Amino acid sequence: MVDNKEDKKIMVSEENPSGIAGHLTLNEDVVATIARLAARDVPGISSVGKTPFLSFGEDRTRGIAAEVGQKQAAFDLDIVVEYGQDIKEIARILRERTAAEVKKMAGREVVEINIHVVDIKLPEELQPKRSPRVI
Repeated sequence: MVDNKEDKKIMVSEENPSGIAGHLTLNEDVVATIARLAARDVPGISSVGKTPFLSFGEDRTRGIAAEVGQKQAAFDLDIVVEYGQDIKEIARILRERTAAEVKKMAGREVVEINIHVVDIKLPEELQPKRSPRVI
């Protein structure tokens, strides 16, 4: 992805039934945030990106790379899945929900979603026991 915020804006001329001329500009980060929120609601996904928590001031698009054109969008998503879940089914649902939300909210056809499973969240009983650092 490009670091320059100006380069991440996509301007689209629209036909407006009211007759008022103008342009609609979408920043790629906006479309990436839509994808993040769609992924958040998929059962079996623990988080998008390596950690489940966002720190104050942290990038809301962490774990997502978006490429957005005037008509289409493509994504690379890093996800953490919960142990015991069907990863292929999670990927199917994630692609469907993300594509539907991006189409509805941003008017872009999603042509590709690459999903990278970067970790598995273990249930509490399977997580390694940590010994206290101090006594």
